[in-house]
Amino acid sequence: MKKTLALVAVVAAMNSFAQGTWAPYASVEENIHFSDVSPSYNYLNLSVPAGNAGMRMGAFYTHNSLLSAEITLGVVGIGTPGAFFNTIIPVEAVGHYNLFNGMDVKLLSKFNLDLGIGSGLAESSNGNFGFSEHLVSGASMELPDVIPFGTLIMGIRYTSFIDDYIDGSVVSGSSNDGVLRFYTAVRLDGENKKTRQALEDAAALAEKVGASLEKSEADKVAIQKELNATKKAHALEKAALMDELEALKTALVQEEEAPSEDSTIEVKGFYVIIGSFPSQEGAERFVSELGSELGVSFVKDLNTYRVVYSMHENLAEARASLEAARAIVETAWIAVY
Repeated sequence: MKKTLALVAVVAAMNSFAQGTWAPYASVEENIHFSDVSPSYNYLNLSVPAGNAGMRMGAFYTHNSLLSAEITLGVVGIGTPGAFFNTIIPVEAVGHYNLFNGMDVKLLSKFNLDLGIGSGLAESSNGNFGFSEHLVSGASMELPDVIPFGTLIMGIRYTSFIDDYIDGSVVSGSSNDGVLRFYTAVRLDGENKKTRQALEDAAALAEKVGASLEKSEADKVAIQKELNATKKAHALEKAALMDELEALKTALVQEEEAPSEDSTIEVKGFYVIIGSFPSQEGAERFVSELGSELGVSFVKDLNTYRVVYSMHENLAEARASLEAARAIVETAWIAVY
């Protein structure tokens, strides 16, 4: 039964971790030590900030908006110029509890209370090294919109060692050593609120451009159709003008060639023609389809049958009738007989 419960607990813990996200994490820090040797605050002496600096790298786990944690390995310097200098290699696991959970706060996405444990390899005395366990407590704030590729984290932590030899000396009756550190870290989330918004804006712009291109293509098709219709209308108009020109030429020729008394040419006038067929049956079928009583005239010279819309004695009347005829058949024309 105990084994079963333990297995269930392990599976539940693994499932809980699987629901969160992991991200690379790195930080730099500046330390002030509280030990048997007084720290130096003379930061104009560059050996002070240089000797008390450190860096850490690790992984940052985000379970949800309330809880998160980090696991880090680092190299940290602690010392006072002229007194001592020590290098610590700490390993820490720190949990975070977000006090701003569910709150909409500008700039800050989280304000965390931090609590954790760790162990650091340090020189306990001249030439002797050992591990010094410690507790970590502090606070941190996360600023998601400062850098484009992740989250900027700034905080303060106090490390309380269970030993009294971090400064390389042990003073009887004194308290254990401690370190106050101020740090700045970067969590590489891959994107933040700004980059997500930029991606959304880019997608919206792409969609807008796509819609504009589609509209332009539709406008192009409409313009092409209108152009084709205009070309067709111009072609019909040109054909009509050519028919009128031929009719005028024929009329002029007939006027210039005054027929003699024994001439067999008989000018009947101007005919508006709406169809020409090689057979009488085809011409009559065309008239029947129109539902009208138009006449069919046989042109012997051309051996063709033409459907006559109207007959006129002068060209002006024929032109007026041609407009009505083209409402029925666009290719109607004027012929002179």
